Amino acid sequence: MSAKQHEQAARFFDSVSGTYKDKYKDRSPFHHYFFNERLEKATAELDLSDADVLDIGSGTGDLFDHLVKRFPGMRFHATDVSPGMLAQSALPAERKYVGHAYDHPFAVRTFDAVFMLGVTTYLTPEELEKNLAFIAQSLKPGGVAVITFTNSHALDTWTRALARGPMALFGKKGNVLSSGLKLWMYPAGAVRSIMGKHFAVLRMDVLNHTVFPFNLLLPGLSLGIARKLAKVQGSRAWLRWLSSDLLVRATSKK
Repeated sequence: MSAKQHEQAARFFDSVSGTYKDKYKDRSPFHHYFFNERLEKATAELDLSDADVLDIGSGTGDLFDHLVKRFPGMRFHATDVSPGMLAQSALPAERKYVGHAYDHPFAVRTFDAVFMLGVTTYLTPEELEKNLAFIAQSLKPGGVAVITFTNSHALDTWTRALARGPMALFGKKGNVLSSGLKLWMYPAGAVRSIMGKHFAVLRMDVLNHTVFPFNLLLPGLSLGIARKLAKVQGSRAWLRWLSSDLLVRATSKK
C-alpha cells in the first residue's frame, strides 16, 4: 500500500474503531449476515486446535473471537495498520502488531493458517503482491492461506461504484463509500492468476449474495434470497455475478 493509501486507511479505520463491532451485530441485519457468513466459510473444516495462526488486517479481532472458543489451544497473532482497531480486540497485547505483517519479527516464523479477510480491497497491486509473497513464505508445509477479494464482476460492486459519488457528497461519515479510500476489485479469473503465482489454489467460494442498496432498504427479502443462494454449491459464473466477494483457500507451492 502506498504511504498515502496506508495513512488514509489507518486514519479511516481509527475513526470508526470505537463502534465497528456494533455494526456487525444484530443491529444491522445485512452486516451481521455478511460478516458471519465470511467467518463461517473462511474457517469451515479447519482444525486449529494446536495451530499457529496469523490474521492480517485483524481489525477488532472478530476472527479471534470466532475461533478461540473452538480452539483455545491455538496460538493466534494479529496485525493491522490501524492501532485503534487493534485496541478493540480481546487478543492479548503481546500478540497484536501495528503495521504490515512482513515488517514484524514474529517469534513464530511460520504458521499453520494465515487469514487475510476484507483486506485486499484496500491494497495497491504492489502491496498485495508483497503480502501474498510474505504469506506464501510463512506457511508451514501443508499450511493454509484464506484470503478474500472484492468481486469486480458482481452486480453489488457495480451499484456501489455508482453510489460512490453521491455518497462522497451526502453520505454519512464512517462509511467506506464516502471515505475517499481507493478500492481494488478483481474478477475470478484474475484472482486465480494472482494467487497462482505463489500458491496452489484449493478452492474458491463466493460470499454475500445481496445487492446494494436493496440489502439495506429491504433487508428481510434480500437476506432471505441470499441465504438460499448460499446453499448453492460451487462458484459458477451466474452465482459469482450475484456475489460481492470471493474467498480463496490455498496452500504453498513449496
